[in-house]
Amino acid sequence: MIILISSKVRSANIQASLGKPEYSYFFLMKDFLPALERVGTVIQVQSPDEIESLHASYTAQGEAVIFISFSPPHQTPLNLPCPTVTLFAWEFDSLPSVAWDSNPQNDWRYVFAHSHGAIATSREAALLVEQAMGDDFPVTSLPAPVWDRFAAIGSINSTSTSGEREFPFTGIVIDSPLLGLSADGLVRKADETPIQETVMPQPPARHFQAKPLLEAWRLSMTLVKDWWKEIRHSTDSNDAILTSPQRQVIPEVPQHIKVRGIVYTTVLNPADGRKNWIDLITAFCWAFKHSDETTLIVKMTHHDLEFYRVALMTLLSRLAPFQCRVLVLHGFLEDEHYQGLIRASDFYVNASSGEGLCLPLMEFLASGKPAIAPDHTAMADYVNERLAFVLKHSLEPTCWPHDPTGMLFTHRHRLNWQSLMQAFHSSHQMARDNPSQYQEMSREAYQQMRYFASVEQVSKPLERFLQQVLDTEGCLSGVKA
Repeated sequence: MIILISSKVRSANIQASLGKPEYSYFFLMKDFLPALERVGTVIQVQSPDEIESLHASYTAQGEAVIFISFSPPHQTPLNLPCPTVTLFAWEFDSLPSVAWDSNPQNDWRYVFAHSHGAIATSREAALLVEQAMGDDFPVTSLPAPVWDRFAAIGSINSTSTSGEREFPFTGIVIDSPLLGLSADGLVRKADETPIQETVMPQPPARHFQAKPLLEAWRLSMTLVKDWWKEIRHSTDSNDAILTSPQRQVIPEVPQHIKVRGIVYTTVLNPADGRKNWIDLITAFCWAFKHSDETTLIVKMTHHDLEFYRVALMTLLSRLAPFQCRVLVLHGFLEDEHYQGLIRASDFYVNASSGEGLCLPLMEFLASGKPAIAPDHTAMADYVNERLAFVLKHSLEPTCWPHDPTGMLFTHRHRLNWQSLMQAFHSSHQMARDNPSQYQEMSREAYQQMRYFASVEQVSKPLERFLQQVLDTEGCLSGVKA
């Protein structure tokens, strides 16, 4: 079987694409590769013309060929001679069913009707496709098989480490204890010249849910003019660099960042309103206002520091003083450095209103790191109380993220902030006072992800599904599977 695959974002432009629409599909495709390679010969393609050429060439040799588009359905190429499957992530309780902008592909039912199958990364999304298309349409749900890549980090005997450890990072580090945070800088004195009002750009439709972030961003325009001075602090080998907007320089040499105590980590896109990152940081700082042995690491996945820096600094200043540490990382994490970050962490935190899969959460769980997370959308497939402190949530109306009308056609899951703060307290107490319970949660995370998201567990149903698609389309007549 010849398996052609494509993604809008490729390895050559991934660093510049962080935070942009659909950038995460590159990582999704990368994680599916080991399972796909067990099923057939995998070829990454760049254009529909290349798909047509390869399909013609391999079918002439008697090979079965199938194309998998790692993209939202409305971006899937249609009308190809090759059987086409969309592999997509979705985090809402209804599918887009309106052909806005005179584009029929914006109605996902049209896309599925003109393709040959779909692979959803959650059971909830697969069920929505089944309900929309009927029993005859080939659809399945499969998670990204991440366990094998991270299993070496964890084990069935992992324990929480409260002592000092370090991890390398090449990028800009914003470290709260080194910033001299104070809310005084947010208030303009009567004798100061008012700052000229800054006209904020209107957010595109996909950021419709990012209202708290944008409100904080607008508030941050009251900062005094000289707030953004270049700050360079150094404590041993741990550097924190905060450059002025005109001199944003990404360091080329890795820093060795030291942490101690209980360490919480989250990886998120600050442009994604689902992530509730302002609520997450606020709950952490309230929970550990008087604890200097607790750290929150926020790895921002965005190509532009200026998109979120002022909002972040304003938030931290409003929360000050606090003794806990907030460590924000800006820059691309190579695999080795990312694994170092996981090893230095005790818990992963997800506070989002919806997830199509959440690769970082799965990766930390596969490494034996317990989590704080809700059990809705795709996370309902693998988050439970045996491996996580489960957050409370409730439904509220929202729009599809790429709908330009902003109409409230679907739902998201509103975060219960109090349960997040309580989860911080409870997890911290467990890691500090009950190491055997932490070890049990770590063991559950490691083992459950092994049976849920290993290459072996995913490749077998993946092969059956792709074979079903080929059989359904009659593509095996006279060719080799």
